[in-house]
Amino acid sequence: MKIALLLKDLQVTASDRQRIQDRIRVALTRFTPLIRGLTVTISDENGLRGGVDKKCRLVVRLHAGTVVVNEQADAVLEAVTLAAERAARSVARVHHRTVDARQAAPGVGRAGRGSLDHSRAVPTAKEHSLDLSRCNPLRD
Repeated sequence: MKIALLLKDLQVTASDRQRIQDRIRVALTRFTPLIRGLTVTISDENGLRGGVDKKCRLVVRLHAGTVVVNEQADAVLEAVTLAAERAARSVARVHHRTVDARQAAPGVGRAGRGSLDHSRAVPTAKEHSLDLSRCNPLRD
């Protein structure tokens, strides 16, 4: 999974950058086949003044839509962890909705083609019943 990491008004070390990417990968690994792109923007809103000002924005582009998550915290890694966990829940929700919609739509198969209606593939006993009363060789 390719992660585009953007930093605004913030300096992070190479090890912190790796930790950020690792936290996001851990949270979203199970959805890798669904994800087309992932952008992480981390910013320091208040600069040197401090406070709850580390902001993390995750934009997850899926085949079924886009998930955008914003979180704020005291520390960068805390904001990233909160955003990654929330993004994982949101991606799961979007995925389940698309799966449920596909299952509810009649005549739409997995590949987008119409599915077969197997309820009538085997003829019923009534359709195949033969009137054997006229063919009985013992009766005369």
